[in-house]
Order: sequence, then C-alpha cells, then structure tokens
Amino acid sequence: MVKIDDDTQKALLLFNRRSEAADAAKTAERNLEKATKAKDEAAAALKQVQGGGAEAVSAAEAEWRSAVDTWQRLRDGEELPEDAPAEEDAGTDDNPADDAPADEEK
Repeated sequence: MVKIDDDTQKALLLFNRRSEAADAAKTAERNLEKATKAKDEAAAALKQVQGGGAEAVSAAEAEWRSAVDTWQRLRDGEELPEDAPAEEDAGTDDNPADDAPADEEK
C-alpha cells in the first residue's frame, strides 16, 4: 500500500466531498426537470379531458395536483424518497374514488 501524508489525505477527502455534492446537484436538477415535464404533461392531460366525464377530470386533476406537489417540493430543495410519491399518489387517488361510489349507492 501507498502511504499518504495527512495533507494529501485531506485534499482527497475534500475532492470526494465536492464530487459527491456536484453529483447530488446534477441528480437534483435532473429530478426537477423530470418533475417539470410530468407537471406540464399532467396539465395538458387535464386540459384535454375538461369536457369529458367527471371521473376522467377528477383523475386527471388528482394526477396534476400530485405532479405540482412533487415539482414544488423538488424546487424548494426537498429530497423525496423514490417510493413515497407512488404511495402518496395511490392514497390520494383511492380516497376520492372510494367516496364517490359510496355516496351514489346510498
């Protein structure tokens, strides 16, 4: 093994930290771009179904709200776990769908 002096070791640690920070910044920027694209696509889908049935509009609006929420969180610098948005989407989509048929059946 090569013996490294303290100054070199500190410089390598600093380089690694900066490299990791740069990678994290690039990843955050890519995630924000993806969220912006998803938000724009959801808004376009919502506009397309505006004249359609209430269920289609409701589903498109829920998708749009979720996309906007994710975009805002990423824009504000929050790190979102990869599994959490899918779970949140499922939770918000399930509740209105479950409530609407129950009200109609009564």
